[in-house]
Amino acid sequence: MKYTAVIVEDEYKVREVFINLIQHYCKEIEIVGEAENITDAYHLILSTKPNIVFLDIEMPHGNGFELLSKFPKPPFEIIFVTSYGHYAIKAIKFSALDYLLKPVMVSDLLEMINLIKEKFNDKKDPEQYKVLLENLNISQQQKKLVVHTKTKTEYVFFNDIIYLQGDGNYTTIHLANSKIHVAKTLKDYEDMLCNPDSPFIRVHKTYIVNTNFILKINHGATNTIRLKNNSDLEISRRKKQELLEKLSFQ
Repeated sequence: MKYTAVIVEDEYKVREVFINLIQHYCKEIEIVGEAENITDAYHLILSTKPNIVFLDIEMPHGNGFELLSKFPKPPFEIIFVTSYGHYAIKAIKFSALDYLLKPVMVSDLLEMINLIKEKFNDKKDPEQYKVLLENLNISQQQKKLVVHTKTKTEYVFFNDIIYLQGDGNYTTIHLANSKIHVAKTLKDYEDMLCNPDSPFIRVHKTYIVNTNFILKINHGATNTIRLKNNSDLEISRRKKQELLEKLSFQ
């Protein structure tokens, strides 16, 4: 199957290199247009109706999210292209959306294209894009996490997550009255959720906890925490001090 794509990128040289990569390594993708700003990109997308939009986030006179907001239910796949460490990467991850890092490597591009082809007939829920735009402008506690299970997509408020439990390549998200099983590692969620401004902290190789749900710390031969849902979780020795410091600043 042939796929059509447009590239939205403000830097000509970056755009040229990216186009050359796609033309050389992704023969099934036809570039039908390119744009250097969101106004031109909007009209280009309307006129060409591409299957895929490679969307740079930072551009003069607007950004990729402003373009996205013009398409409440995008009839195309979006692959965000951005620099490492950009503030929006976590928001993109929270929404379970696709992105490439600059400079784009051939291996990453091929992996992303294969991923897109595998799920091309299974379009993303427009709610994922809505959540992305909302998460960019609200506090950590108001944010939502998009979670794909075997049977459905769920939207979970950070505030409702009590703890996460890892088991190899899978994670169980524990909420007040339910559990969600996800094919992601605990490390994936640690990268997304755990930071100095977040209530989440990894306390053990098996657990990430929301410190807002901690009732008390039990000290002894084995250190544990009691959570508000009456769960008792073990704390690793090396994480105990980090947890105490985090709790002292709340």
